[in-house]
Formats: sequence, structure tokens, C-alpha cells
Amino acid sequence: MSKGHDDEPIFIRSNWGTSRYVYNPRNPVGMGLIIGSLLFAAVFLYSLHSRSSWSEGELRDAVHVAVRDLEATPQTLGSWTGSYASMIRDALEKSGKGPSTGGLHVEDADDPYDKDADPAVDLFEVTAEDVDATFCLSMSPPRPEPDMTSVEVSLSVTVVEGEC
Repeated sequence: MSKGHDDEPIFIRSNWGTSRYVYNPRNPVGMGLIIGSLLFAAVFLYSLHSRSSWSEGELRDAVHVAVRDLEATPQTLGSWTGSYASMIRDALEKSGKGPSTGGLHVEDADDPYDKDADPAVDLFEVTAEDVDATFCLSMSPPRPEPDMTSVEVSLSVTVVEGEC
């Protein structure tokens, strides 16, 4: 009998003090299983990462769908509904674009010290992790002061790609 690699078993007992079996790298089938397992794990981790991070196109689509949804129906505002930022974030999440996990940021971009700023609009910047794109949303009318009553408002939103 020859002492080639084909005589080696595919699985061998671990030498690390346990009684479990591991792939045998001295057998061609065992080496193939090791390489196949590593490739499978790498592809799985890559697909998991790509599904959990935003792309620039997904962010653009989500912003435009959210703006269309916000303008389509009058919005009810009250002290319990939160700010425009939370309303934008909710519309972005309901758009169905992008990953279902977080990574989305909506920030108030109004500068209280800018004397030339238009008082008739509220500005918000929409960004996402892993994406360099920023979208500026101008919402009018500005959010009314919070009180105990609710107000129904038809929003007008414009989108500009870039910072406010």
C-alpha cells in the first residue's frame, strides 16, 4: 500500500484536549472542506454587511419617497407628535428603502445666529453612516410652537443634495 494523502481520514480527533472531530488538512477532501467553509463564511459576512449599510442610491431614493409621503397628506402636529426631525425619520423608515437597521441621522440645520436665514422654513440635514452624501430638506411652514392643541399642516418640502 502506498502512503499517499488519500489514506488520511477526512476527519480527525482534535489535538487540543477535546474529543471533538475536525477537518483533516492532510486529506484533499478535508482541505477542500476547510477552504469551502472559509469561503462560505466570507461570503456570508460580506452579504450581511452589504444588507446592513446604506448606499448613496438607497439614501437618495428614501429621501425622495419620504418627501413625497410628507407632502401627500396633511400632517397633524401637536406637543405629543415630536419634532419635524422625528416626522422625517419616521417617513424615511416607512419608505421601504435601505436597510431595516439604523445608521440614519436627521439633524436640525437651522442656525439661530444666521441673520440672513429665511424664517419661513425649517432646515434639516439627512445623512447615513457609510455614505458621504448629505441631503438638505427645507420644510415650510415652520413648526409651530408646541401647545396642548393639535394643528393640521400641509407641508411643502424641497430637497437639495448637499449640506444646508
